[in-house]
Amino acid sequence: MKIGITGAHGFIGYHTYYNLKYTTDWDVIKLDRAFYNDKKIKECDWVIHLAGMNRGDEDEIYKANIDLTQLLLDSVKTGCNIIFSSSTQVELDNSYGDCKLDCEQMIQNWCQQYGGKFYNLRIPNVFGPFCKPNYNSFIATFCHNLCNDKDIKITNNGTVNLIYVNDVVEEFKNCVEEKTQAFKTTEMTVSDVSELLTYFSNCYFDDGRIPDLNNDFDRNLFNTFISYIPTDKRLLKTELHSDERGSLTELAKVDLSEGQVFFSTTNEGYVRGQHFHMRKFERFCVVDGKAVIRIRKMGSDKVYEYEVSGDDIKVIDMPVLHTHNIENIGKEKLTAVFWISEIYDDKNPDTFFEEV
Repeated sequence: MKIGITGAHGFIGYHTYYNLKYTTDWDVIKLDRAFYNDKKIKECDWVIHLAGMNRGDEDEIYKANIDLTQLLLDSVKTGCNIIFSSSTQVELDNSYGDCKLDCEQMIQNWCQQYGGKFYNLRIPNVFGPFCKPNYNSFIATFCHNLCNDKDIKITNNGTVNLIYVNDVVEEFKNCVEEKTQAFKTTEMTVSDVSELLTYFSNCYFDDGRIPDLNNDFDRNLFNTFISYIPTDKRLLKTELHSDERGSLTELAKVDLSEGQVFFSTTNEGYVRGQHFHMRKFERFCVVDGKAVIRIRKMGSDKVYEYEVSGDDIKVIDMPVLHTHNIENIGKEKLTAVFWISEIYDDKNPDTFFEEV
């Protein structure tokens, strides 16, 4: 089964592509930006239509989204099943909501005429790692500001229904698998989100603690938060306490969160890791020996390297959707300690192998 994604280079499209690619056996196709000229669209049994315009002049927004939907319908094969990324803004009086409503009707009419299944998902406010700050998501803006020593400004303290981007992708899967769709949303005020993110920032940067992450929303929001940490701020210093008996270093302080600690040894020249996670993050700490830790965001060719050793103990956290490894570059055995944000479950390990 071939699943095509329009708008695959956008925020939701990025997560959709890598989630489906690594968690299903479907043939997932990242369609070109000009998807209507992409010959692969004719091969698709399903299309998840995410391409669209949501900022700019109201008339331009309306026309652009109508045109893209018509180009989609002119491009797919007869009987193609379509999942449409609509919006809860259809209930509001604005051009974006109006065009989404009209696009819904266009796709429904086409599917009724040409035999494809139509799934219409009116998606609420989506948040998650790598969303563009200062654009459509206040959470992305708040996270970016906190991780870059900037203030948070609340212009409208309304109540919003929030959904994590991976939960949106799960609903796409449910459509294809003909399961019940039900968005897993959390209702909060903007100020409540601000307070929670500020707590994360104070814990992580000021106190060196991992915050309380004992529910799905908090874990997802924290994974979003740390994805905005600049590359040069990822390696965190530790404090060494020494006396005549030896030394002591704190590696992780955790506010009541589920987690697991383990350590490994690695022989000279060997590499561990080569995988990424979608929901959990790991803390690495080399306590003896010398190593290089490499991190690469999925979809990027840029690899960041961090040299660490037991002589100057530092910790580093692996953000979601970043493949990573650790290589022993010393002459002796390497010993590293790891903290991971959930207890390992071999039936649901959330570990996807990908070379850095």
